[in-house]
Parts: sequence; structure tokens; C-alpha cells
Amino acid sequence: MAVRDPGCRTVPAFATLLLALLLSAATGCVSSSDIDALGSRITSLQRQVAQAQEESPRRDEVAALGSSVTGQLEALLKSEADMRADLAALSGQIAELRGELEATSFRLGQLSQQIAATQQELRARTPASEPGANAPAAPGTEISDPESLYQNAYGDYLRGNYDLARMAFEQYLASFPDTDLSDNATYWIAECHYRQGRFDAAIAGYDLVLSRYPRSDKTASALLKRAYALIEKGERQEGIAQLQRLIRQFPSSDETNLARQRLRALGVDR
Repeated sequence: MAVRDPGCRTVPAFATLLLALLLSAATGCVSSSDIDALGSRITSLQRQVAQAQEESPRRDEVAALGSSVTGQLEALLKSEADMRADLAALSGQIAELRGELEATSFRLGQLSQQIAATQQELRARTPASEPGANAPAAPGTEISDPESLYQNAYGDYLRGNYDLARMAFEQYLASFPDTDLSDNATYWIAECHYRQGRFDAAIAGYDLVLSRYPRSDKTASALLKRAYALIEKGERQEGIAQLQRLIRQFPSSDETNLARQRLRALGVDR
């Protein structure tokens, strides 16, 4: 119930009743029942106002709770999206690692086949002999087959018999100092020392390869392993310089690729 004042504004119902009562009183037409009715109406309106005032904080609480729930829901949805993205990234990494593992397994299989073929070739090229035939011959014993002596020494090296291999290579060099395999024998002597952790002796052997056989196909390998030995000794900077020298001298060699890998492992770009 509402009427509009001359300015077209809405006036509450009880104000309308009060205005009517005043007008009636002014004209002398107001009865006690009219006054009672107006009082009852005002009382009713006051109750409604009080009830509305009581319910208003509850509505605010409900609105605040709804806002909080909405915020939590949005956070959960974002967290779920992030988890899905992380899961997708992990799945990609796992797939990549599986590919690398398969490639590594394939390369290991190839290497195993190559090792088996090399061992078979060595057995075929090494004549049958009595036990102990791989040991160096006694001093004064004539050795007429340099190829057999070299292959026996190399076979001992592959089997991890580094002392026997080193002595056999030394005997080979003493008996045949100027063959096409002399540089290789010198290199493998140094390798025997390296494998046994005698890095000073290994470095001396690599230096002998570099000075005595500068055009040898073992030059790059001697440079690489000399650098490794220096690093193992704790002479890091000198070892790094040696690796960098190798890269400059033999930029396309397999040893250069290994040198670059070692430099990266040491935290050196080049």
C-alpha cells in the first residue's frame, strides 16, 4: 500500500495512514477506532522492520560464505588444472626417457656384439698354447712372431690382466721397437697404468706416445687420456687446457666429442 506525493516519490503505507488521520482530525472526522487501527498498523510495520533488520546480518553471512566457497572452488579448479599440466609434462618426460633407454639398450647390444666379435677374432688369431703361454717369455727366449706377442698382450688387456699385458707390451717393444704397432704398444702400456690408478706413470707413457710417434693414430687418444689422468690427479686446470688443445688439433675426431662431454661435465663451455 503506497501513494505518491506531488513529487512522485513513494510514501510508506503507515505514513499515508498517518496523513489521512491528521486530515481527518483537522476536519473533525477522526474516530477512536481509526486511531486504534492506525496504531495496530504502525506496530505491524515496526515488527516487519525489526525482522528485516534481524535477517539482514544473516544474509550478509550467507553472502560471505557463498563468496568464500566460490573462492575455494576456483582455487581447487586452478589446482586441478595445474596438476593436469604437471602430469602431462611428466608423461612427456617419461616417454622421452623411455626413448633414450631404448636407444642406450640398442647401443649396448651393438657394443656387446662388437666385443664378442673382437674376442672371437683374437681367439682365432691366437694359436693354441700351453697354460702360461700369455706370460712374457723368459729373458733370452727368441720370439719370432711379433703379431702373436702383440695379440696375446692385447688379449690380456681386454681381460683386465693389466700387469701381464703391460709386461707383454714392454717385451714386444724390446723385441720389435720399430713395427707399425710400436706406437699402439706404447699407448697400451700407458693405459695399463691408467687402469690401475698409476696416473703419473700413465702420463709419462702418453707423453712418450706424443713425442716418439707424433703422427700416430693414437695421438688424439693419448691427448685425451693424458687430460683425464691430470684431472684424476687433481690438476684440473691443466687437464682442461689439455682437452681444449685436443679440440683445436683434432676437431672432427671421436676423442674431441669425448673431450667436449668431459668439459661440459666440468662446467666448462669450451
